[in-house]
Amino acid sequence: MKKHFTFLIALFAYFLLHFALYSQNFQQAKPWMGISIENTQDGVKVKGTIAGTPAEKAGFVSGDVIHKIDENTMKDSRELISYIQSKGVGNEVKIDFKRNTKNLSIKLKLEARPDDLELLRKNLVGAKVPGFNLERLGDNGSISNKVIENSVTVVMFWATWCPACISTHPRLSKFVEENKSIKVLAVSNEDRDDVLAYSKKHKYAFNIFLDKSKDFIKFFTVSAIPMTVVIDKNGVIQHISLGAGAYLEESLNFALDLNK
Repeated sequence: MKKHFTFLIALFAYFLLHFALYSQNFQQAKPWMGISIENTQDGVKVKGTIAGTPAEKAGFVSGDVIHKIDENTMKDSRELISYIQSKGVGNEVKIDFKRNTKNLSIKLKLEARPDDLELLRKNLVGAKVPGFNLERLGDNGSISNKVIENSVTVVMFWATWCPACISTHPRLSKFVEENKSIKVLAVSNEDRDDVLAYSKKHKYAFNIFLDKSKDFIKFFTVSAIPMTVVIDKNGVIQHISLGAGAYLEESLNFALDLNK
């Protein structure tokens, strides 16, 4: 009987421990509006909205300046983000803002923030690449949109300090050698000397470009690397992946199918 009781205690402790560990893995779903923002003197300015998000559904447009949420004054973007994240997914917030000279108010239902890849795809797939100017490493030349006109293009954002990025380069180089009709741009925003030293050491087949103004990187909202983008012959973004290995292959295969 004592042995049986000891077993039950041990079994109860086992389930209690696993329940505690499992419970610790739960995280509150992160609510969001779906806007890009910047600070202004009057509050927080909406730079843009992402299609299909609460902000876009509610009718927010670029240029709107948010000054209150639920009667709480929003002094800067950090305060706004903190307040929104403190609210639960599914809850409604009342937002007071100014559009041009008009003071307006909108009620908005918060939704769960998608993961990074889903967010990138939602924001960028189907968008046309804007005008850009990138420095071509090695000869001090530069390229613009004309380089990718009428060509399927693969853009990889990377850095010399990123091991996952470096692991993709032999495969990317082989892809360039085997598929001359597809453009490949490897884009970094690092110090020129660092990237040049890396380029001279490895001598891969793809061209490396520097985004001095960082406008190109800002458009693609690059926050994680390696990030690979596939653009069609009309300059429209068709596919995005984050990561190396199978994720890179996914992008390269997509580019091959697009080029048929």
